[in-house]
Order: sequence, then structure tokens, then C-alpha cells
Amino acid sequence: MKERLRRLWRAFVNFAIIFSFIVNGILVLVLLLAAGPLLQIKTNLLEPLLYNLDDAFQGLGRTVIRTTVPVDQPIGIQFDLPLDQPLDLDFDLTINQDTTVVLLRDTSIPNTTVYLNNVPVRTTVVLPAGTPLPVRLNMVVPVEKTIPVRMTVPVSQTVPIRMEIPVTIQLGPAGLDPAVQRLRDVFVPARALIESIPDSVRFR
Repeated sequence: MKERLRRLWRAFVNFAIIFSFIVNGILVLVLLLAAGPLLQIKTNLLEPLLYNLDDAFQGLGRTVIRTTVPVDQPIGIQFDLPLDQPLDLDFDLTINQDTTVVLLRDTSIPNTTVYLNNVPVRTTVVLPAGTPLPVRLNMVVPVEKTIPVRMTVPVSQTVPIRMEIPVTIQLGPAGLDPAVQRLRDVFVPARALIESIPDSVRFR
């Protein structure tokens, strides 16, 4: 009985060894057949994908936005304008108006004809001081003068502003560089792992 069990055990061991050898051979063959496509995926897909992502992130940091910002709104301006400079005057002043002249002293008007009882009599008329005389002024007075101007002029005005302002923004220096670097750092381990895989399998 023991001899029979011993023979059965030996037969099982031999079968297990042969079966294990066959299975291992099949697995090795499958791995050898699958290594080529896996390496092609690494070379043709994963490496270009990681390189293109890295280039895209760097290009994002180098991106420059050029646009035009339209401005159309009123702007209030309020300030004091100091003036301190001579002002040259050179013009003709036209005077045409009625006014009243008051005599400062007695004024004689010789050879004046007056009527007494409808009889003309030539005499000298004396107008006392303080006599108001209505007159009409109609003349042109030349004005040529330099006067000093020292004053503060308050300025309060609303000015409509309509313009287009060209704007150029470099995204990297504007604050995007740290975010781009963090995105690139995320793919560093994956890129190092992919680059460590050999491009082909050599059998010696």
C-alpha cells in the first residue's frame, strides 16, 4: 500500500513538474509576443504624448495676448489752474454808448447864441461846476498794453473719453509661470518611468 502511494506521489510530482514547465513556457512565450506591442505603445504613444504635454505647458507660459480695450465713458476733471504770466493786449476798443458827464468846474462857452424874446443874442454862457451833461460816445480807442496776470482758475469739467487702448499681456511673467511649472512637475515621475523602459528587447 505504501509502495503504491509512493508511486502515485512520484507520478503526481512528475506531472506537476511537467505541467509547471509547460505553463511557464506558455507565459514566457506570451510575454515575449506581447513585449513588442507594449514597447511600440511606449515609443509611439506614451513618449510623444508626454513630450507634447510638456511642450504645451511651456507654450502656455510663453503665450502673449494682444487685444484692444475700448474706452467710452465720461471722466470728471476738477483742479485749480494757477496763472502767473504777462498778458499782452493789442486791439481796438469800440465805444458806442450814451453816458452822462458831470462838470468838475465852471465852464465858459463863448460866442453862444441864445434867444431872448425870440431875438438871437450872442454871448458867453457859463455852466457851473456839477452840471450833468448827457453825451453819446461813438469812438474807437486803440488798446496796447501788457498786464500781469496772477490768479487761480478753478476748473471743473466732465470730459467724454472715447479711445481704444492696445493691450499686450505676457501670461508667463504676468503670474502663470508658477502654475505651468507645477503642471510640468506632475508629469515628471511618469516621464521618468516611461524613459526608463527600454525601446526594444534584445536576446543574446
